[in-house]
Amino acid sequence: MAIDFPDSPSNGQAFTSNNKTWVFDGTSWNITSGTNSVADGAITTAKVADNAITTAKVIDSAITTAKVAANAVTQAKLAASLSAVTVTTSANRDTAVPSPFTGQLVFLTDTKKVQVWDGSLWLNITLAPPEPPTSLSATALSTTSISVAFTAGGANGSPITNYKYALSTNGGSTYGAFTALNPADALTPITISGLTAGTTYHVKLKAVNDMGDSVESSATSVGTLFTPDAPTNLSASNATITTIDISFTAGAQGGSAISNYQYALSTNGGSSYGSFTALNPADASSPITITGLTHSTSYYIKLKAVNNDGAGAESSALSFTTQAAIDYLVVAGGGGGGGWGGGGGAGGYRSSVVGESSGGGASAEASLPLAAGGYAVTVGTGGARGGGGYTAGGDGGNSVFQNIISIGGGGGGHYQANAGRPGGSGGGGGMGESSGAAGGNGTASQGFAGGTAANNTNNWTGGRGGGGGGASQAGYHGSHSVSGNTDSGHGGDGLASSITGISVTRAGGGAGHGGYASTRGIGGAGGGGAGGRYTVIGGDDGTTNTGSGGGGAYGSTGELCGSGGSGVVILRYPSSYTITIGSGLTGTTTTVGSNKVTTLTAGSGNVSWS
Repeated sequence: MAIDFPDSPSNGQAFTSNNKTWVFDGTSWNITSGTNSVADGAITTAKVADNAITTAKVIDSAITTAKVAANAVTQAKLAASLSAVTVTTSANRDTAVPSPFTGQLVFLTDTKKVQVWDGSLWLNITLAPPEPPTSLSATALSTTSISVAFTAGGANGSPITNYKYALSTNGGSTYGAFTALNPADALTPITISGLTAGTTYHVKLKAVNDMGDSVESSATSVGTLFTPDAPTNLSASNATITTIDISFTAGAQGGSAISNYQYALSTNGGSSYGSFTALNPADASSPITITGLTHSTSYYIKLKAVNNDGAGAESSALSFTTQAAIDYLVVAGGGGGGGWGGGGGAGGYRSSVVGESSGGGASAEASLPLAAGGYAVTVGTGGARGGGGYTAGGDGGNSVFQNIISIGGGGGGHYQANAGRPGGSGGGGGMGESSGAAGGNGTASQGFAGGTAANNTNNWTGGRGGGGGGASQAGYHGSHSVSGNTDSGHGGDGLASSITGISVTRAGGGAGHGGYASTRGIGGAGGGGAGGRYTVIGGDDGTTNTGSGGGGAYGSTGELCGSGGSGVVILRYPSSYTITIGSGLTGTTTTVGSNKVTTLTAGSGNVSWS
């Protein structure tokens, strides 16, 4: 059958007829092959001699994958200038190329690397993204962060500069986008922050170098730590003036056992709170005790439970009020001055008023609660002045508030070398003809000593009686000279208190006798001393209800000596309470700011509140 070839064919043009194909070479048509002349898979290693198939012998596209058996084309069968390239994946490389020849090439589609077989190993011949990290393990660091350790994969020619992570919170079913560590971290372990407490995370990593990201690693999982739940059902009990017990129901312990509680307080109705403070020593069971509170004060309190993972959420607030209390001031009466002798000592001074010190050596007192049964009170009387015959001044009476005792001031010394007696503060020394005796010491922790009398061996009329001790210092001794025109012994100073809203100086010592001096001796808010022998001025009485000592005198008659001032007991307490002053006591009550102040001026009895 005649074949009708195309007219005016172009060079290389193919023509097929009756299952045969011709190609025009520019001059003539040449038969090449029949379309079905080579069966699929027919060309095998056994059928093809080394170097038998060359470019010149094979038409373009004539040998296809379907026509060549797997692994049938080897380097030995290719021309020296040709090399086989197998396209596969990392996982399938050794199966796709089971017996590579030296120079065999593979292109790995998953890692985008080209490798060559050097006779024993596959080597990378191009830079590529790094290998993924392996052997991941994660540890919880806190409620919001975890640490992930791993074995780094190969860098593939470019150093690993960072890692990326992706997180799953649904058991690894889905993951968020990969996020680069910031700041970059190329060392194991890495830290991942900004997580949610008490949450289980699955984590995958990618290594990063200049060529890009590795494929993702296998996953590991870890749960973040979590703090205890807030305590609930708060209630207060056993309030005192400085403490409160708080009971509660503990919340879930969290990632570890509850080891302590923290509390925060508000004194402005819950508008703002101080910082949370841990109980010290730690206390992890209900109820807990809060200390260091202020009496008569309304508080709001919140609690947090603490475990090894930190402090949990704060509780709802609870309000409570500490027990009402008394601020009190106790001053005993001072002793009177003796004839020809020293001034009386002041009564002991004890105070719990904020900002004021206790006087006469006494310690400051703590506030006392408004006890249901009330308190027993005695107001100390002033010491009697010395009578005729040069007798000493009498001691002041003690002032008492329940078991708080403020000792009365000692009486002043009498004629010549006799010393004043001990007391809340000691009385002054006696008139000295040839020697002077010291004033009595204040009773332990209650008062200061009185002053010593002066002496004058040449003229007994120059001697001076010592001043009585005061609340803040000892009495001054008497001075002397031949002429005798010098001051008498001065009483020690008292202390000022403003518990009633008005500043009053209390517990001053009485001054001693002044010898020849015509000027009265000066007492420290106590009675003044007598003047000189020829200018007879009596010693003043101590002011009532201040506990001040009476002045000393010159002369043999008692009327020139001063009596000690009587003591006082002053109580301050919240104005919402009403005091009942028992029979036997004399006193008045006023309101000062947000408090009431009761001043008890005489007698002995009981006080109570409602």
